Amino acid sequence: MIPRDCTVAGLALAVVAAVLVVALPPPAPVARTPAAPTLTDVWPDARITANAVTGAPYTPLAFLDSGTSAGVRQAGDAVRLVVGERVVREVPPSGSPRFVLAASPSALVWLELSDITGTGALWRAGPHGEDPVPVTADTGKVVLLDSQYDLVVHGDQASWAAVRGDATEVRTVALSGGPVTRVPLPGDHALTAWPFATAAAVEQAGPSELVDLRDGRVTKVHGRSVELVDCTPSWCRVQVLRQSGTARLDLMRPDGTERRRVGGKAARPAFGDVVVLDRYAVVVDDDRGVLTLYDTVTRRSADLAAEFGTVLARGPFVWWSVGGNDSLTWRVLDLRTLNASA
Repeated sequence: MIPRDCTVAGLALAVVAAVLVVALPPPAPVARTPAAPTLTDVWPDARITANAVTGAPYTPLAFLDSGTSAGVRQAGDAVRLVVGERVVREVPPSGSPRFVLAASPSALVWLELSDITGTGALWRAGPHGEDPVPVTADTGKVVLLDSQYDLVVHGDQASWAAVRGDATEVRTVALSGGPVTRVPLPGDHALTAWPFATAAAVEQAGPSELVDLRDGRVTKVHGRSVELVDCTPSWCRVQVLRQSGTARLDLMRPDGTERRRVGGKAARPAFGDVVVLDRYAVVVDDDRGVLTLYDTVTRRSADLAAEFGTVLARGPFVWWSVGGNDSLTWRVLDLRTLNASA
């Protein structure tokens, strides 16, 4: 038999528990991160074109328009530079050939290099690869950063940077041929938007610099000791470091003004160039596994792609691969269609 006082105590505890259950507020709803805007949410007129690859593996190196590209195709025992279906150059795979392209309205210009030695020749052709001719074999060991500025066409000339001992030479030649001129620069430099060169040792924290090749004037761009700074004449990318990696990604003007945050610790550049069209930064968000686009004018960003492999940009075009070699598609965005929506 259970003692009466124990029964009373048990009933009292049950009443208290019931009161607590009734009195406690319901659990707060879990806060959900709102979905990021898509490209067409921000720019309704944005146009992305899909370019499916058939046959041998193909990598576009430049787009002439959203449907026509120039690139490299591996075909059996040959490496081919092609524009659309036109075979512009065909070289044997020995020496690991590498092509660096620059497209202008009047010409297609490329460096044809050995990936082993870094040297080779400069070629030019018509704007769609017609009538290719060599321009010079005096290239030196070319500085390659997978940037649209590895080879710069300006007017009727082409320029690139080459390593010479502990220094850099900016080499320039007329597209019609002739002697190659050299502008020496101390230390490691690479070309950026013409007529500027920039410090190429961007993995070193601290200040960077821009060199005006017309008069040799040097502009120091100051970053803190925990920042990696990479610059064009219009914008600088700043990776703010912490002990375990990157803390955030910023953009600023070379004079330090207009600094703004582009991404947090999970953000990284999608490729070497700071901005495209002097306006747009392309960034990978590793936390969400997406490719994003940031606009320096409106300070807005949007998701560009949830699936991507290789990401490249030249001129007004950004493109990225989707799928594998058996079903490879390159999606290309013409950034000029965004301006229509701005």
